Amino acid sequence: MASNATNRSFQAAAIRVAAAARLLDGVVGSGLRLIGEEILTDVKASRPGHGVPVDTGILRATGRVDGPVQGPVGPRVTLSFGGAAAPYALVQHEVLKFKHTVGEARYLVRGLQRWRPGGSAAVNAIALNAKLAITKARGT
Repeated sequence: MASNATNRSFQAAAIRVAAAARLLDGVVGSGLRLIGEEILTDVKASRPGHGVPVDTGILRATGRVDGPVQGPVGPRVTLSFGGAAAPYALVQHEVLKFKHTVGEARYLVRGLQRWRPGGSAAVNAIALNAKLAITKARGT
C-alpha cells in the first residue's frame, strides 16, 4: 500500500507529465507513451543513489510501460515494476530505511519527478551516444 506522500508525489508528477503531453497536439497517446519510456529509461539507469535498486537485476528487468489506453479524461499509460512480484517492488519503493548500494527508495516517483520536457539525462545521453556512433560509422 502506497503512502500518502507517495500518492501526492505521483499525482503532482502526473499533472506535470499530462500538461506536457497536451502540448503534443494530436499525438497525445503516443507522446505520453514516449514520455513513459523516457522516465523508465531514466529509472532503469541505476547507479548509487539513482534509479531502481539493483541486487541481481531481476526487479529492474520487470519495469514496463503499458498503453496508451483511453481513460475517462484522455489517454493514459501505466509505468510499473514487479509484475507478479509487485508486493516486493512496492516494499523496495516505499521503505526509506533500506540502504541500497545501487538505486534508491521511491525510485519510480523520483524518476517521474526528474523528468522534464526535452528528455531526461539518461535519454539525452543515449541520443548523444547514438549520434556519435552514426557520425563515426559515416566517417565524418
